[in-house]
Amino acid sequence: MPDADRAARVLLLTLSGGLGGGIERYLTTVEETLRAGGAELTRVDMLKPGIPATPGNRARFVRRALGAARRFGAADSVVVGHANLIPVGAAALRLTRARFGPVLFYGTDIWSLRAADRAILRADPLLHPVTISSYSSGALSTVGLAPILPPGISPAWRTTLLAESSRRRPLPPVPTMLSVFRLADWPGKGAAVLLEAVAAIRAELGPVRLVLAGQGPAPGALHELVSAHPDTEVVESPGDEELARLYATADLFVLCTRTHTPTRTRPASGEGYGIVLLEAQLAGCAVVGPASGGSHDAYQDGVTGQTPVDESAAALTEVLRGMLADRARLARTGRRAAEWAEAATRPDHYARQVFTALTGRPATPAHPPELPAQPAGRSAPPTRPPSSARLATPPSRSTPTHASPSGSATPPSRSTS
Repeated sequence: MPDADRAARVLLLTLSGGLGGGIERYLTTVEETLRAGGAELTRVDMLKPGIPATPGNRARFVRRALGAARRFGAADSVVVGHANLIPVGAAALRLTRARFGPVLFYGTDIWSLRAADRAILRADPLLHPVTISSYSSGALSTVGLAPILPPGISPAWRTTLLAESSRRRPLPPVPTMLSVFRLADWPGKGAAVLLEAVAAIRAELGPVRLVLAGQGPAPGALHELVSAHPDTEVVESPGDEELARLYATADLFVLCTRTHTPTRTRPASGEGYGIVLLEAQLAGCAVVGPASGGSHDAYQDGVTGQTPVDESAAALTEVLRGMLADRARLARTGRRAAEWAEAATRPDHYARQVFTALTGRPATPAHPPELPAQPAGRSAPPTRPPSSARLATPPSRSTPTHASPSGSATPPSRSTS
């Protein structure tokens, strides 16, 4: 069979399956896209529900991954789903005789990269980095040129979000703000700063409802913090339908990820992309992104959302005040956000990005991706979706740019996650 007509064969190694989180959702969408495009794929997860991250379970994963590689036979690529899996990925490449070994990076894992793994990545000619935003691409510049494969949205989930955005709802008397993140990560996601800013807004503009939602359960410290603020609630582990409604019924979505390098007392924190920003826009909600990191790729600053000048509560308050002061204009911004996000997340475009970045070849012509019909009434705006292969230089607050990366693989002044 000519190579162009043969299905791509891919071995995918991941840290977890079924535990939730942005990285897992990213990889699941990649897996769905590869399968829909005709790829023959085997996925091996290190952790699953009920399997803790113990040395024994890590060793068993290595044995399972290498056994799967032997049984899989000749492959086009071995996709290493996290930098911590670089050694087993390098071994699996040899067992499958694959000539393509993309290693996926997301943000804080870039400067947390272990010295041994960095050395393998630099020395192995088959391994090369791939990352999710132009910011993190720049951060990887010392280990290699990293093409960008931004997070995709599962076609079914995308259709659900667009359907919610098409429903016109009357404005409730009290504006609602929403933030979505893994609830255990609330300090790094800036929940305290957001609550402080919302308290200042309430003092100026009156009542504002705030919803914090995400994979739970929520720690007791977060419940204690929320209990001190009126009109604030926590939604633990919402299902997709509930989450889509939360996005669509909010006036404004806010992601306030804090940025700092790791220390002995706290882990690294930052935003590599912020896929929740893209989800919120698909549901028709205007957004506020973090001051730092790779989220500038996830929305159009000044058009579909805004960005504080820094990570202070005062800077966040200023942005929220301006956006909430005119709710009709905010609703129009949300409609523009849905139009832009619809164009930027089209499954056929994303499938081409995935196959190019992770297999080095197109989808099998006999198996084109099955793309669902979008909800009625959604027209394609003349908005150009983001490129999958942008490389640039690091951004600075004095010269902001919507698609600009960080500059160094050593801990920079602003992080990603």
